[in-house]
Amino acid sequence: MPLEYAFSHDETPSQQVWVWFPGWGFEAEVFAPLAHTLPGKHYWYRWSDHEAFDDAVEAVVQDIPANAILVGWSLGGAIAEAAAHKTRSIQALITLATAPKFCRSKQWPYGMPAKRFEGFVSNYASNPKRTMMRFLALNAQGTESPKSIIRLLDHHQLDHSDAVARHLNWLDQYDFTRSPKAPCQCLHLFAEHDALVAPPHSHGQGRYEIIPGTCHALFIQQPEFIRSQLISFCEDQPA
Repeated sequence: MPLEYAFSHDETPSQQVWVWFPGWGFEAEVFAPLAHTLPGKHYWYRWSDHEAFDDAVEAVVQDIPANAILVGWSLGGAIAEAAAHKTRSIQALITLATAPKFCRSKQWPYGMPAKRFEGFVSNYASNPKRTMMRFLALNAQGTESPKSIIRLLDHHQLDHSDAVARHLNWLDQYDFTRSPKAPCQCLHLFAEHDALVAPPHSHGQGRYEIIPGTCHALFIQQPEFIRSQLISFCEDQPA
């Protein structure tokens, strides 16, 4: 099953449900330090072995608890957003460093240039270990203290596999630039100094904010600030 029960805080009388979607190449436990500060019941998204992005979305939609808040980072945010478009039982969607489209196009000029993305895919195919090490550095690029972020990410990085290689291609298989708005409230947080996803000048899918001084792994760099953003947004949601 795409979702795995992680933990809950028993002291909460009416438990909020959280579903956490990690970025490409990482396990969902990368969110654990942040998730453990939020009351409610928590689920981890586990990467599927599907060939295509849309097939992975269809699988997880069947597994999402009612009235859940979906929190996704990078590619995980795209899966969460696609799932939010397909069901009306979701309370809210929160994405971290997830653009409506990853690769550059006429309708989304902020995306990664196609040649750069193709080069990354090619490098991963030829030397996955070296490419993943470079990827760790890119996640922390833009902060004055990258080592602690890289150490935490490295602890939760997935081993190379054919499935991880397929997931990389998913980055160029989603496009929300022309989609209708999701049926739930949406918050999209972007990092000012993101080396992988350039902060957009606009966003067509709900509220968005650019967090000053942050890197792609913004929830690791500034966990207390991100936590306050999540709680504030969720408190504003209708019961």
